[in-house]
Amino acid sequence: MTGRERVLRAVNHVEPDRVPIDFGGSFVTSIHQFGYENLKRYLGFTAPTTIIRNRALVAQVDTAIMDRFHVDTRLARPRNPDGWQNCVLEDGSQEDEWGVRWYRPPEADAYYIKEAPFAAGITDAAIAGHRWPEPHDPGRVRGLAEEIAGLRESGKAVILNLAYEFVTQSRFMRGFENWMMDLVLNPGSVAGLMDRILEIYLAMAADVLAVCGDQIDVIYIADDLAMQTGPLFSPEIYRRLIKPRQQRLVRFLKERSTAKILYHSCGAVQQLLPDLIEVGIDILNPVQVSAAGMDTAELKKRFGRDLTFWGGIDTQRVLPFGTPQEVREEVKRRIDDLAPGGGFVLAAVHNIRPEVPPENIIAMLEAALEYGAY
Repeated sequence: MTGRERVLRAVNHVEPDRVPIDFGGSFVTSIHQFGYENLKRYLGFTAPTTIIRNRALVAQVDTAIMDRFHVDTRLARPRNPDGWQNCVLEDGSQEDEWGVRWYRPPEADAYYIKEAPFAAGITDAAIAGHRWPEPHDPGRVRGLAEEIAGLRESGKAVILNLAYEFVTQSRFMRGFENWMMDLVLNPGSVAGLMDRILEIYLAMAADVLAVCGDQIDVIYIADDLAMQTGPLFSPEIYRRLIKPRQQRLVRFLKERSTAKILYHSCGAVQQLLPDLIEVGIDILNPVQVSAAGMDTAELKKRFGRDLTFWGGIDTQRVLPFGTPQEVREEVKRRIDDLAPGGGFVLAAVHNIRPEVPPENIIAMLEAALEYGAY
C-alpha cells in the first residue's frame, strides 16, 4: 500500500497491511530542534534544520529521513501572512501577530509568555481596540495548493496543520492564571474572547480550504483540555463554554473538506472523550499513556469504534530514559492494544524531546515496522 492508502484505511477502522507511522507529519508529532540535530548527527545527515513552530522550537523532519524510516505522512501548513512578521523588541522578546510577547530564558529550550495583551482584563472596549490578525491576508495561502499537490504525488497522507487553538490562544492572550479564574468568575468575558479568536480562525479556514480542501487527508486542530491527573476544568465548564465552540469549528471544517479531524489534547482526557466524539472528532492525539486513565487497552475497548488513536509511544519515561529494548517493548505493547481492527497510527506522544537518544528514536521507528504487520 501507499502511505496514503495505509493511513486512510486505519482512520476508517480497517486493517491496512501494517500500522501506519507518523514522524513529522504535524506540529505535535515531530521533534524538538535540539533532539533533531542530535538525530541528524547520528545518521550523518547534514541538511540545515527548519523550524515549523517557533515557540516550542519544533523541527520539520526532512523527507529523506521520513523515507528512510518508511513514514506514511507529510506535513502541510498555511503560510505566514504578508502583513506581519514577529517583532523583536529591545529586551529580546518577540511579539506575534496576536499581540502576545514571548521570551526565551538563556537556559530554556522553548519560549514563554512575557506579556499577555489582555492581562489587565477583557472588556468590549479592549477587544474592539486590539490589533487582531488579518485572516484574509493573501500570503497565508500563496503556493499552498501547489505544495499540497506535490505532496500528494509522494503517495503519503497529507496532514493540513491548522491547529486553530481558540482555547489555548485565549489563555495566551489573557494569561493562564487570569484565564482559569475567568472560567468561574467572568465566564462571559472569556467566552467573548474565545468567540473573537474563533471568528478569525474560521475566516482563515475558509480561505485555506477553498484552495486545498479536496486535496488533504487529515486536518490537525488542538486545544489542551487536561493535565497529568485529569481535566483542567470541570466537565460542566467544558460543556458550557468550550464544547459548543468546538462543535462550530469542526462542523465548519467538515463542510469544506472530507478530511478526518485529528484533535490534539495532552493529559488525562479520557473523561471528555464521549464529548469529543459528539463534537465530531475522528482521531485522538497524542494518547498520553502516562496520564491518569489513559490505559491503551481500556481506551481501545471503550472508544475504539469511534476514535482512531494517533500516538501512544511514551515520551515521559520510555523514550528519554529507557533502553532501545524497552522502547521496542513499548512499541509492541501499544500495537497489541491499539492496532486490531485498524484505528491506530503510531507516533510518539507529542514531539520528541531533546534528551531522547537517537538510538531510541531509531528503535521506535524500526520496531513499528517489525511489529506493525497485520
